Amino acid sequence: MKQTIWMALAMLGIGLLPSCQSAEDKRPENLIPEDRMANILTEVHMAESRVSRLGLRSIDSSNLAYKHLENQIFKKFKVDTAAYSKSYTYYSSHPSEMEAIYKQVVDNLKKKTEAPKKPTRS
Repeated sequence: MKQTIWMALAMLGIGLLPSCQSAEDKRPENLIPEDRMANILTEVHMAESRVSRLGLRSIDSSNLAYKHLENQIFKKFKVDTAAYSKSYTYYSSHPSEMEAIYKQVVDNLKKKTEAPKKPTRS
């Protein structure tokens, strides 16, 4: 009898496993490829840095400035906010893929900070 109950519970558990998959587990149709996502995230982090250096006292002003820069980034990469959001959510739920993306982001940021500065005119 106990064995039958355990067997029924095991079967029920196995049957429920597919329903436990979240929407983030499924690859979105408009998933941004990893290399492109890395380039977008590089620009996003640079925009965040720019806004923080502005020293705006109001959070609303900072948010507006960031949103403006973010819209420019999305236009540059021909990506809409829905595709970016779905891709970010998907990659966030797949740590190994997100780790690979962020390794590229770090490399991109290092290259940009190590690039020779343009001489200023006197």
